Amino acid sequence: MPSINGVDFNSISSLNGAPWSSVTDIGGVPVTHGPTCTIVRLGFADGRKNPPSFACASAPGGFLYDFDATNNLLYTSNNCGINFAGPGYYSDGMAIYYWDGSSSWTFYDVCPR
Repeated sequence: MPSINGVDFNSISSLNGAPWSSVTDIGGVPVTHGPTCTIVRLGFADGRKNPPSFACASAPGGFLYDFDATNNLLYTSNNCGINFAGPGYYSDGMAIYYWDGSSSWTFYDVCPR
């Protein structure tokens, strides 16, 4: 997560008396307030009841999620920056990714053909 002196951007309410929401840059570097997510449709497999490759098969219909590509974080639909998606294996139909439910989105494997 982006931070200033170790404090997460999302925890800052003001900076030198100015409301944090009004800060647009720091030393010329643009500031983004909170996560920015895109809507993605992904298949899911829990890895226990269904193997990771099951996420590939369920990908065409899939479920909607919010994905913060800057920080590689996965949220439930319409909950960007609020509610993380559950842990498990997710797929866009081409690749399988593992999400630990809180901080780690990693490539797992390619979908079988």
